[in-house]
Amino acid sequence: MTDKDENGCGEAVIRLDNRLDELGRLHAFFEEIGERANWPDRLKFDMTLSCEELLTNTINYGFPQGGRHVITLSVQSFPAEVEVRLEDGGVPFNPLEFGEPDVSLDLEQRSVGGLGIFFVRRLMNEMIYERTETGNRIILRKLL
Repeated sequence: MTDKDENGCGEAVIRLDNRLDELGRLHAFFEEIGERANWPDRLKFDMTLSCEELLTNTINYGFPQGGRHVITLSVQSFPAEVEVRLEDGGVPFNPLEFGEPDVSLDLEQRSVGGLGIFFVRRLMNEMIYERTETGNRIILRKLL
């Protein structure tokens, strides 16, 4: 699952079905990567939470036609940065097109949704969306 080169950089890939019960595998995946790369607990938490939010959105909304679909998540760990790529064949969805929720409002006054992407934007240094020939790709970068 994870390979490291002589510079301590590592790459890992996991393929998850579009089911919420796959979130446990996602957590174990980041726990293993974090242990191998000696990430601090906070980095493991930030990476896991960000990917869980995006994966949950994809599972819940990316495949309205139903059926089994695979979501690929790859992680590259460099000495100064971690990069994650989430790729799916779901309906086009660019999370960066939506404005940020007004978190100054009381809960009763806020619109439903949008907080997950808000958290991802806050936790990561960079978030990029690309629509590819095969689907959606989201790239997350976190500086170490």
